[in-house]
Parts: sequence; structure tokens; C-alpha cells
Amino acid sequence: MFMKKIIPVALFLIGISCNKKFDSPPEYTGPDIKPNLSIRALRAMHFMGNFEHFVDDFVIEGIVVADDSKDNFYKSIVLQDSTGGITILMDGAGLYTNYPVGRKLSIKLKNLWMGDYAKMIQIGSAVDRSDPIYPALTPIPVPLFDRYIIKKDLNNPVVPIPVRIDQLNDSLQSCLVKIDDVEFAVYDTSQPYADAINKLSANTTLKPCSGGSIYIRTSGYADFAAVKTPRGNGSITAVYSVFNTEKQLLIRDTSDVQLTGLRCTAPGSKLLFSEDFESTTSGADLTINGWKNISESGNTFYQTKSFSNNGYAEISAFATNQPAVISWLIMPPVSLNNSANEILSFQTKDGFDNGGILQVFASTNYDGSSTPSKSKWVLLKPAISKGTVSAIAADWLPSGDISLAGFSGNIYIAFRYDGADPVSVFDKRTTTFQLDNITIRGN
Repeated sequence: MFMKKIIPVALFLIGISCNKKFDSPPEYTGPDIKPNLSIRALRAMHFMGNFEHFVDDFVIEGIVVADDSKDNFYKSIVLQDSTGGITILMDGAGLYTNYPVGRKLSIKLKNLWMGDYAKMIQIGSAVDRSDPIYPALTPIPVPLFDRYIIKKDLNNPVVPIPVRIDQLNDSLQSCLVKIDDVEFAVYDTSQPYADAINKLSANTTLKPCSGGSIYIRTSGYADFAAVKTPRGNGSITAVYSVFNTEKQLLIRDTSDVQLTGLRCTAPGSKLLFSEDFESTTSGADLTINGWKNISESGNTFYQTKSFSNNGYAEISAFATNQPAVISWLIMPPVSLNNSANEILSFQTKDGFDNGGILQVFASTNYDGSSTPSKSKWVLLKPAISKGTVSAIAADWLPSGDISLAGFSGNIYIAFRYDGADPVSVFDKRTTTFQLDNITIRGN
């Protein structure tokens, strides 16, 4: 009887012990060693083309400003303190998991080496002299990471240095910099950062409003290699690098590229396309060079009309006796390669509105065929005149400014009418729409 009473008590005590909660220990960040050498002083020890072997107990400390999380920095991290920056070669992948941007690190330099690759100063573990003509630094092996690299606190602020392109010099090597009032050269806008298919690195040209240029260097292995460069003007944050005498910038991700403003190489708004239908023949099916006037169903086409010496395009399913009327009016292609912040605008009137619809679409892959519905179209959201039931609207309704900033290359704009005029009195959708003063402007 005594044992039967003891057993439940023991189990109860065990249950309490098993459910006890313990605080997780803080991440080990290594000994609190202090730096005794600035990165600027470290860099001053290097003679271009040579290798320096550290035999003294030098320690540098800085914040990681670039890592390999997007694969544009290969087997390396970039460390920066208040005096300068340095690239650390590390023979591992996924370095960002332990050495992310914002982490403070101390680097014990004793027994490490310093050298340069095409005049870009770096820290490594040894010198590979297997090719005596081109000796090279080797990265720090994974088993030696903790011997030389002391992890400290995370999430330190990373603030780029504001500079102009003409201020970039060797003292800013491996520093995170920010340059304002820049844009990609016209021939490099809306182009991939690199060749993601063949894994080939590429240079794209960045130009400041004040003149000059510099390359953005991107690896073909970067996660964003296939992303297209923006067409606007603004700021870029990047790590400054060199390849011999060539100045380069290395971005960490596309979020470093904030080019959303007006291009400085083409100040002010310029007209990319305009049509006011004044040179057309009134009362005929619309035929303008480059335009597509297509009946998808119902054998009904846009016509050109004129009232009070003003030409316009018009479409209606009225008196067609067609159960379905779908008609497309497609503008000629407009190139967006040499502009930014493009805006589409036009005017409409409606009349005798009983449910017919006019929609506006954009496409960059329309092939010019008579079957536009097979292409990919993006529905735009302009203001369209509607609700006039007993006559044609008295005033033209502006569409508002419809942004085309998300498109690049050649763009097609289509006005698609959807109506019906069946024999039955039911489901008649014969609304008349008039269209005029179409423009596309950009900067």
C-alpha cells in the first residue's frame, strides 16, 4: 500500500521536471577581443602586386556591408569600419547565415595574408604560387573560420557613404557608397543585369546627370541576373570595386537600385505618340498606317467620324443584328526604350448607354496578327465615359494619367469594345463610344 502511494507522487514530480522551461542561451559571439588596427591603416601596409604575411597580433573590426545572400559576391564578405573597407575571402557557401550584413566582426590577422586581385585589395589565408606568373590569394578554409573571424553582435546599422562618381578613389575600395542623380545609359536600360542563362557576368553603364560614367558589374550567377535594369533616374547603393584601372560598382540586390525619377538626359516631358484622328476620312472604317482595326466577332469595326470640325474614332453595336460584337482598335507599337515614367492619356464620350463596354489593354508581346486575344494583355484602369443613356455625352471625359512605367520595350495599346445586338430585345448592349486625343508622354 505504501508503494502504491509513492508511485503517483514520483510520476508527478517527474512530470514537473520534464515540463520545466529553460531560457535559450545567447548565441556565442567569441571572446571580446579589441581591434588594434584600423582598416585604413591595414590597407596602407599593402604594395600593389605584392603579398603581405601578417606575423603580428593585429586585429581589425568592422561591420559586414555585403554578403553572398544573392550570389553577386562569391565566397567573400565585405567588412567596413569608420576608416575604410576590405574584402575577406572565405572558402564557403551561404556565408550570410553566420556573417550577414549588419554583423560586427573582429578579424585576427596573424598568419593571414593580404594581396590584391587586379588592384582590388583582399585578405586571404595563403598564397597559391602554382602559377608563378599569376600567384593568387586563397580564401580562408571553412575549418579555420572561427580561428580568425570572431562573430559579434548582429543588426548594426549599415549606412552608405554619399559620394559622387568623380569622388570614387582607392580609399573607398570595398566601401558601401551611395550615388544620387544617376541613371543607366539608354542602351543599357531595360536590359538584364547579366546573362543568367549562360552564367556570364556583364557590365552595364551608369551615368550621372553631371557627366561621366561607371560600370555596374553583375555576376551571371546572381539571383537577379535576369532582372531588367530600370529606366528612371535616382540613387544607387553599391560596393565600390576596381579591376585594374576600371572603376566598378557591385550591388547587393536590386533593392539597392532606386531609379524611379525623371531621367536627367532627357529633361521635361516628351511626346512619344499622338493621334487626334484629324487626318482620317469621316464615315469610313478607320484605316491609319500602323493601326489594327480588328473584328473578333460581329463583323463590326471602329469608324472615323467628325463633328464640329473635330475628328474622332467611334464604335457601336447598334443596328448590327449581331449576338456578340467584340472589336479591337490597336495602336502602332511605341518604343519605351529611351524614356521613363511614361503616361498614356486620351478622351472618351459615351452615348445611349445600355451596357456596352470599352476597355483598354497594354501588351508587349502582341505579334500584330488578327487574333489579338492570343497575346498577353494587361488591363489598364483609365476613366471611361459611361452612364449617358439618352444621347451622346456633351463633354469629353479625360482618361487621367495612366502609368506605363511597369512596361519596357515596344508596347501596344488596345481599345476593346464588347457589345451585342441580338434579334431578341433582351441583352442588347449597343452603347456608342467615341475616342480622341490619344497621347503617350515620357521623360
